[in-house]
Amino acid sequence: MSESISPTVEFISLAKEFRHEYVVEKSRFITTVYPCKTKEEAQTFISRINKEFWDARHNCTAYALGPQQEQQRSSDNGEPSGTAGKPMLEVLKKTGITNVAVVVTRYFGGIKLGAGGLIRAYSHSVAETLRLAPKELHTTRTRVQAKIDYSLYGAVERYLQDENLHYEASFGEYVDITILIPPTDVERIQKALQDISHGAATCTVLDSIEVVLPLDN
Repeated sequence: MSESISPTVEFISLAKEFRHEYVVEKSRFITTVYPCKTKEEAQTFISRINKEFWDARHNCTAYALGPQQEQQRSSDNGEPSGTAGKPMLEVLKKTGITNVAVVVTRYFGGIKLGAGGLIRAYSHSVAETLRLAPKELHTTRTRVQAKIDYSLYGAVERYLQDENLHYEASFGEYVDITILIPPTDVERIQKALQDISHGAATCTVLDSIEVVLPLDN
């Protein structure tokens, strides 16, 4: 058996860069979110968006980095103090999504929104973009290998899908299934596999690994 790693802090980040546009009172709010791990990566992304939307009135920013959002920063970029960057950062903190930088680009539509309107518009823009963006879970999983007869594969596969577990199967004399299981669920899953197979399944606990798993929106 391989030596297990220490469990890491579980957190959600973005799978890739994503953009969404929101229009209110003829003002366009174009939100771009970007996965990054360092301040340097965040600043490079922000600079790129500033160049892309060089003619916009405002490119307001926020980022949160680290498993527990240890590093945070925001900028109103010329909007009234506290109406853009801070509300954007508050959305990041509320969702818990980390290792992410956000730029909200605003093209003024000619109608003033007021402080409250700006706060709502920037908050909504970030929240909606993060809701729609593809996300991924960074976590620890224990690998368990189950060896079963072909006649049991259908029932076992249905169970693993119902439990929303990630697995891979190889087919030889028997079916060998390598399953990624949350460490706290290993005993429960092993018992269930034994019950499904009436004791015929052979389960071997391998090791614990850090994994990145896709999340459904």
